[in-house]
Amino acid sequence: MTERGESTSSIEEYLQHMCDDAGAGLEEITDRDIGEGVLEPDFRSQLIAIRIVLERNRDAEEKLTTEIRKIEADIRERGGDSWMVDHWVDTLHSSTFLDAAHSMAAVGLIAPLMESLFGRIVRYFKNEKTWKDGRRKHRGVVNAFLQIAKDIDLRGHLPDDLETTARALFEYRNKMFHGGLEWPEEDRTRFANRVDSAGWGDCFSLAHSGNEPWFFYMTRDFVERCLDTFYEIIDGVGAHERIVRD
Repeated sequence: MTERGESTSSIEEYLQHMCDDAGAGLEEITDRDIGEGVLEPDFRSQLIAIRIVLERNRDAEEKLTTEIRKIEADIRERGGDSWMVDHWVDTLHSSTFLDAAHSMAAVGLIAPLMESLFGRIVRYFKNEKTWKDGRRKHRGVVNAFLQIAKDIDLRGHLPDDLETTARALFEYRNKMFHGGLEWPEEDRTRFANRVDSAGWGDCFSLAHSGNEPWFFYMTRDFVERCLDTFYEIIDGVGAHERIVRD
């Protein structure tokens, strides 16, 4: 990967190619074009692939929801035979776990890509040692990236809600990857309290067992916000570089 202190000829060639291809000048190239040229990996194709997987999972959820509604209609029509009620309960139970599995898939696709983006940005503006030391000193990926972004005058080009979005994403990632789909009871209670105290109510939906928290799911709005945030970070890198290059 090209570092900012090294030769940037490959980036300049990339941007010039885009200008030639579009029949435009550099001023007409978007911040995203510049950001993608600076960071080099094909993040766009990665995000397209993630969206395809998420859409397939949503289709499966909708298919199961349709099946549940059909069972409910059959129960009403036939007077609630015991075997049909049992089938309905089993299907609802399966649906709860399926939604949790799809939520784990979403965070498992998005969080590593976000962490990769953070790391590549720091390596470009600084170096690998800065990224490694920052994660240790600031105790985690989010803290390290936010502080380094501030130090290099990048923070003002990043989304205003980046800290909230990133913290919710990575704390949920840690819970899911260490606790599985069905967390220990005390972890559920702690995370429910964390959601309330941090104002993450729009980020996660909740299933209950009795009156207690059971499963936490990323909401569709939060998934979309995470994906939009990814693009906005790339835009911010491009905006920062445009100023430097001018």
